[in-house]
Amino acid sequence: MRDGGANRSGAGRRLWTREFVLLTAIQTFDLFTYNMITPVIAKYALAQGATLAWAGVVASVFAFVALVARPASGFLSDRLGRKRIVMVSIVVACAAQVGYAFATSLVALVALRAVHGFFYALFGTAISALALDAIPEERRSEGMGWFGTSYVFANALGPAFGVLVSDRFGFAAMFLAGAVVAAASFALGLFVRVRSSAGAAPSSGPARDASGEPPRTSPTAAKPRGIAAFISVKSLPLAIAACCYLTIWSIIATYIVLVGDERGVVGISAFFVVNSLTLLVSRPFAGRRADRHGLSAVFYPSAVFEAVAVVLIAFSQQLWLFLAAAACKALGSGTVTPSIQARCGQLEPPERSGVAMSTYLLGTDVGYALGPIIGGVVSGAFGFTAMFLAGLPILAVGVAVYALWTHEEKKRGNAR
Repeated sequence: MRDGGANRSGAGRRLWTREFVLLTAIQTFDLFTYNMITPVIAKYALAQGATLAWAGVVASVFAFVALVARPASGFLSDRLGRKRIVMVSIVVACAAQVGYAFATSLVALVALRAVHGFFYALFGTAISALALDAIPEERRSEGMGWFGTSYVFANALGPAFGVLVSDRFGFAAMFLAGAVVAAASFALGLFVRVRSSAGAAPSSGPARDASGEPPRTSPTAAKPRGIAAFISVKSLPLAIAACCYLTIWSIIATYIVLVGDERGVVGISAFFVVNSLTLLVSRPFAGRRADRHGLSAVFYPSAVFEAVAVVLIAFSQQLWLFLAAAACKALGSGTVTPSIQARCGQLEPPERSGVAMSTYLLGTDVGYALGPIIGGVVSGAFGFTAMFLAGLPILAVGVAVYALWTHEEKKRGNAR
């Protein structure tokens, strides 16, 4: 059997159901508000009288708390109900943004960022699990590829909108605009129907209980204990592979503008435009290939594109080479990560898909956190070229972990 391959008997199952469209829109709105705040929150803290050190705390506490909360987010999502977690998290996000607009002290601002970061982690895990549930089993990778386009739109439009509104109308207006967007996503959430055992399911999957959530494990079934209750051990190798990809991306995203300036490359910001456009086009097709031929059919080609992108960025002196690297980078990690996420969801039973999603997202969180640190250390000691080339051994680790996982899955007879 092929790793991650589809059951072709159900190839005609609908992907674009009402629930899937709503969930994709909700995530897009949430990520939009996150991205519109991120580029200006430190500037806002400085305007509130913070020192540079305190501004850094305000900017980073959100991500730090989200990282710490991530392992618990899957457990809570599976136990308390995924839609319930999503809706509560949106309410908290809306309230936090109103709080930002009227915060009168740095302590209050830090506290709001911490609470917002905690519920942001819960939201991301819960809505990913809901989306996975709404996608037909045989189209999981394709569906998560489309679901992942929400990141493309949010990353492309959110920062520009936040900077524009804050510059023209002030910080309070920007935060209140974010609160309005969050309120709109809450309104959309009211129309989301989770599947029930009554039979109104828009997509394939196991029956739900009366609350619309996955049925609880039988009382006689063995329940994971200790760390296994919070981390999907089955998904952990794939999460590590994703972590390696995202570490490379965070190095590139953090330092490429500085490298462009150092090398005299005008228009280096176009790197992100080309990357986003390539992602938008390629992700769904890559997901469809993973569904039909297995995850390996996407993973290994993506590793080749990733390596080419790293080498091109390390040595490029002209804009067109950077743009070629941007396209290769999208065809690398950009195409494979949604398929990895989908495969993680297939490794656990329905009642633990939240834990599977939180494990995958924990890997991406760690990658985002490690990249700038690694990049800073290596570039400080050896320069920018060596810093980007450091992505090659990181990629090799990810490929090796994936290859070992695939080998073990085949030995167990679980590879599909």
